[in-house]
Amino acid sequence: MATITSANMNFVLDEVVSSVMFESFFDEPYMYPMLYDIRTSNRRRERSASVGGLGEYQVKQRTQAAAEDQITEQFEKDFVHESYGKSVAVERELIDDEEYGVLQEIGSQLGIMAAYSMEKTAATVFNDAFAGASHKGEDGKSLCNAAHVNSDGGNSQSNTGTETCGLSGIQTTRLNMRKFTNYRGEKLAIRPDMLIVPPDLEETAFEIVRSTGSTVVEKNAGVANFYNGRFDLAVWDFLTDTNAWFMADSRLMKQNLIWYQRTPLEQFGDGNLFTGTRRVGGYYRNSYGFKDWRWVFGNNPS
Repeated sequence: MATITSANMNFVLDEVVSSVMFESFFDEPYMYPMLYDIRTSNRRRERSASVGGLGEYQVKQRTQAAAEDQITEQFEKDFVHESYGKSVAVERELIDDEEYGVLQEIGSQLGIMAAYSMEKTAATVFNDAFAGASHKGEDGKSLCNAAHVNSDGGNSQSNTGTETCGLSGIQTTRLNMRKFTNYRGEKLAIRPDMLIVPPDLEETAFEIVRSTGSTVVEKNAGVANFYNGRFDLAVWDFLTDTNAWFMADSRLMKQNLIWYQRTPLEQFGDGNLFTGTRRVGGYYRNSYGFKDWRWVFGNNPS
């Protein structure tokens, strides 16, 4: 039987914390993977660029070449990774007294708070959608802005409003999204199919997207609900504005709302229990944000 030394005592401690940490981490109810496109990265930063769309197809005569079009670069967007970490100091006496329940709780909290931190940071894109204080798109504007433009300053468009979350607000927002155009002013196939709301609007939004009859105040009871089944509903506890809500095209959202996981969550240990204490903790590295804005329309009534 192998002798337990100060060296492998550290290993035992780290393994106890690590196993519980990852179990708790993956047990948390994530929201951001449903919204973001999760991508891997092996660089210090990731860079993306957008180009103007093509014009429509033109009639091609026999023996003649197809009409040539030109693609122009619009914007660039950088995703620069940041590191996150949390550690806890563990005394040798905890091991001596076999306080493994405490060690398991430490591991559990490290996992839970890693998930919490990822969810909270991911939600800042939406919480900052109207101000743009910390998150801007490739055009340098906030996510929801009334003055989105091309790189040459043309084709001004808006994806922000003040509609309340109700049937009339859903109708207005949905129609506004379907009028979005690309960088050349050509119509896009926008298909809004998701509502993203804070818990305060959960019941209202659920009634809109799931009721078979229109019982909300804008319609008479017994009238068929046109929006029944048209939208998925994402209720995010980390949205801080109780009145703001968003409509999204989930297909385009996955192309433009991006989370780069440079380094997945990992457990680390530092120090030596034989000399007194050992720090255990978690670490991950990522970047996140959005490129183009045409996948979403935000309403901020207040």
